[in-house]
Amino acid sequence: MSQREEMRSLIELKRALERDMGISIDMDRFGVKQRLLRLAQASGSPEVSALARRLDAPEPEEPAPAQGDGRRVRGYYRGRPIYDE
Repeated sequence: MSQREEMRSLIELKRALERDMGISIDMDRFGVKQRLLRLAQASGSPEVSALARRLDAPEPEEPAPAQGDGRRVRGYYRGRPIYDE
């Protein structure tokens, strides 16, 4: 999920929580995502639960880099690997 999509999802969840619970949530503080997810757990609304699940979905993992020719890399010089030989 890109940063823009994540922020839109956070704002949607914030608005749904404010409607459902009748509270005001400050988006300027640190840890907004965690606070919103905790409030969503406390809320009984199915709309809020669906938004929280979408936001808390695990991100797809990047594929593992392909293994080289099996030689051990000792270090790097100017961005190129130096192999143990």
